[in-house]
Amino acid sequence: MAPLRLISGPREAAPGEKLFSSTPLPFELLKKYQARIKGRLDTLSSREANASDLEFSASMTASQLTIDASAGTINKGSAAAKLAIDLDKQPPALALTGTFRNLRGDLVKASFPRSGFFDVTSRGQSQAELAANVNGLVYLEIGAGPVDYRNMMLLTADVASNLFETLIPGIDKTQPILECAVTLGVFKDGIGSTPYGYAGRTNQANLVGKVELDLKKELIHLNFSSSSRQGVGFSIGNVFSNTVEVEGPLTNPQIIPNATGLLWRSWAAVMTGGLSVVGESVLKRALASENPCESVQKHIRKDICGSSLPAASSALVCPPA
Repeated sequence: MAPLRLISGPREAAPGEKLFSSTPLPFELLKKYQARIKGRLDTLSSREANASDLEFSASMTASQLTIDASAGTINKGSAAAKLAIDLDKQPPALALTGTFRNLRGDLVKASFPRSGFFDVTSRGQSQAELAANVNGLVYLEIGAGPVDYRNMMLLTADVASNLFETLIPGIDKTQPILECAVTLGVFKDGIGSTPYGYAGRTNQANLVGKVELDLKKELIHLNFSSSSRQGVGFSIGNVFSNTVEVEGPLTNPQIIPNATGLLWRSWAAVMTGGLSVVGESVLKRALASENPCESVQKHIRKDICGSSLPAASSALVCPPA
């Protein structure tokens, strides 16, 4: 069956494994109200977040809802976002854009800082329909910190620990330290991919790979390859190069056995909106470089910065010269 999966991809997630609800959202309730709200909060605390210097505004008419919100400080970082819902369109249209910097803690399930930019749109009556119609771009940077398998994005603790133990032999003897990671995801009609790949760097290894998401079928596919870092403190006996492939439902992906070599095949047909798609040779060079994060980031900025894409206006994606 493996050859067939190369063409068609894995199966659709079973009903019991669904992440997004198909229950209609209460959009019709919005048509019954009209309001304008604007405010500021000095502090806000909960189990998952501690925020200060919050500003928000909302405008709700018979068919339009717009919300702007920002936090000068939230979980040691900052964030700002804008949401617009248009009920004149059927199904309802949604637009979401925003940025966040250095978020950590329970809010994002991370022991290391996460920064990002997102600009996405969709249409639908339910979570499932909205997920299946997502279009746009998501950029993510991860900073330095200890890797906590319990809080890995998109992976269960067991899969995450097995993945890292395969990629970096002997890592089970000491907690790995992430130094950086970066990727850019592009979505078209619910199908997402990383045209520039994914790059990461730990205190022991360089990592590169590719991430694919099918939000219609609720499936994920990841390829990761590792290479031992060289330099002061690294002996010839610690040299390694490994590959891991993960695939399955978003709620329960699993490692595929016997993955070999840097994998670069795809079951998701993705439109990249005119962006480049880096080849396997580029990722191999990034894997062998001093810092693969900087290598992949360079390719992203080359295409994005100076373009008409919304991400070009983000100081995170395209820092001022």
